[in-house]
Formats: sequence, structure tokens, C-alpha cells
Amino acid sequence: MKQKHTTSMQPRSPVKQGEGLFLPDLCSIRMLLVVIVIAQLLAFVIMLAGSVPGQRWQDLGLISLFVQWLVLCSVLVLCLLRPWLERFSNARAGMICFAILMLLTATISELAFSYVAIPGMDRSTSAHVDFLIRNLAISAIISFVTLRYFYLQYQSNRLLQAESLSRIDALQARIRPHFLFNSMNIIASLTRSKPELAEQAIEDLSRVFRASLARAQNMIPLHEEIEICKSYLHIESLRLGNRLTVDWHIDEQAAQRPVPALLLQPLIENAVIHGIEPLAEGGTITIRVLQNDTGTLVIEVDNPCPDTASISNQGNGNQIAQENISERLNAIYAGAAEFRITEQAQCYNVAIELPMQQDTDGSGK
Repeated sequence: MKQKHTTSMQPRSPVKQGEGLFLPDLCSIRMLLVVIVIAQLLAFVIMLAGSVPGQRWQDLGLISLFVQWLVLCSVLVLCLLRPWLERFSNARAGMICFAILMLLTATISELAFSYVAIPGMDRSTSAHVDFLIRNLAISAIISFVTLRYFYLQYQSNRLLQAESLSRIDALQARIRPHFLFNSMNIIASLTRSKPELAEQAIEDLSRVFRASLARAQNMIPLHEEIEICKSYLHIESLRLGNRLTVDWHIDEQAAQRPVPALLLQPLIENAVIHGIEPLAEGGTITIRVLQNDTGTLVIEVDNPCPDTASISNQGNGNQIAQENISERLNAIYAGAAEFRITEQAQCYNVAIELPMQQDTDGSGK
């Protein structure tokens, strides 16, 4: 097996994200936009429910200013406190979040009543108390409903993830029999002529099967997955000889990132079985691992594409493996990962993109 190995370095390092907290990622731009829109809709509802006709637009401006300040401050505080909140159970974290929201509501209400000049506003003590209690009551109802919704959504995602991973484990347990038979035949043929090479092949085979029997949601460093792939390719090179060439392009920084176990190896196995093996002259498998400027981990596997008849004869196993990987990514990364297949005239490309902040709830720790 001929190999080419090129590396590139990038100064960026992975960002770790806490696990198990029911709160969504409030630090993301998408979530921030959603919160702003919902806050503005809430301001409309409050204006329509309590404003006097003729003053609604003026009231809407003041209510919107108050609600947006309160919501944005709450999102900022919860975002900053997320690493600390992850130390607690979800029940205790929920109570802490509720207390924080009530404290922020009381603080901003006091500042608004004391420093915002509103024409005709009653500044008496009773009006002050009524203003504070009303804001706290509205905030308590909305905060409780929102936190409860986040928790139910978290529980639902965990349940769906558990069901998906149970199906994935069943798929992963189906080890290809022909690979085992071919490997054993190769080892048997090398036992007398080249015992050292046979011993190395046995070690490679055990490494590949040990990874195949691991739980599908376990996270391992990508460089360990690459070593498993090299063991598999070494066995296949004993069978295919010079027909198999592998061109590696590995970003050493990206190779430190955690990925689901046995993510890359099935793609390379498909490239060998459905790309190289049907071709009499063989071909080159190109594997690229890099981390782009946004921190996204990109994994690509290219292999020559045989004629349509060869693909149709062997396409079922290829489809099963790809569906397995797609389901695993959806379950582990909650839809944030991308899995793309591009088929051209003489090239078959599979690309995986994993986000910088991984959702590893299913990592099986």
C-alpha cells in the first residue's frame, strides 16, 4: 500500500461544552434572535392587554424597551453562568435559574421605576409596589413556563437519542463476514512464508474488531480513529497489493478533536469495497481531515467511482453503512452535523462536518 502524508497546522484549539444541562445554548446567535423575536411578541401582548386606546404606540415603545432589556440581561447572565450551572443537577439548576430571573426582574423594575421618566406616572409607594409585584408575577409565570419547556424538550431529545442509539448499536454489531474470512485467509497464507507479517495482520485485525464492538456513541480522539483505519487498510493492502493507494491529508490540530468511535473506518471500507475492489487497475483513496476557520471539523473521503453496474451489484452494503453513520451523527450532534455524498462521473466523495461545540450527551461516558 502506497501512502502520501501531508500535514498542516492551525492555532485553533477545540472548545469543550458541558454535558447534561437542560438549558439550550443561549450563547448562539440563532437562539439570541429567537429570544428577541419572542420578547417583542410578548411586548405586543402586554400592550394590547393593558394599554389605554390612543396611547398604545407610546406604551409599546416603553414596554418593548423594558422587556428587551430584561430578556437580554437574562440571556447574558445565564450564558455566562452556564459552566457553573453544569455542576448541579437539572432540578437544582432550574431553581437557580428561576431565582436569577426573579432577581433580574426586580432589579430592572427598580431601575425603570426610579430613573425612567414617564409622563403622568404615579410615583407613590403603592404604585411602586404594584409595579414591582405585577412585573414579578408576569416574569414568574413566563420564566416557569419557559424553563419547563426547556426541560421537557431536553427529556424528549434524550429519549429520542436513546432510541436512535439502540438501533445504531444493532446496526454496528453486524460485522462484515467477508472481511473476516478474507483476513483469516490472508493470515493463513502468510503464516509459513512471512510469519512476522502474519502476526502484524492479526494485531491489525484485533484492533479493527475491538473498535467494531465498542459502543456506537463512545467519543474518541480522531487520531485514534485514524490508527484504526490504517490497521484496516494494512490488512486490505495485503489482499489488493499495488491496486490500493491511500493519500492522507491530516491537519494535526484537527486530529485531536473527539469524534464518535468507528466514524471514519466504515467510509474507508466502503471506498475499498465499492471503489477500489471492482476496478482491475485499482485506484487511490484520498482522505482529508481539517479544521476550518470557524472551528468546524471536516472529514472527506474520495475514491474512484466504477461503472453503474458495479455499484448496483454492491450498493446495498454501502447504503447501510452510510445510513448508520447519518443516524449516529443526528443522534449524537442533535442535527448540528452534516453528512453529504457527492457522486460524479469518476469520483465518489463523502464529507462530514462536525461543529466546534459538540453535543456529546450520547457519548456514553
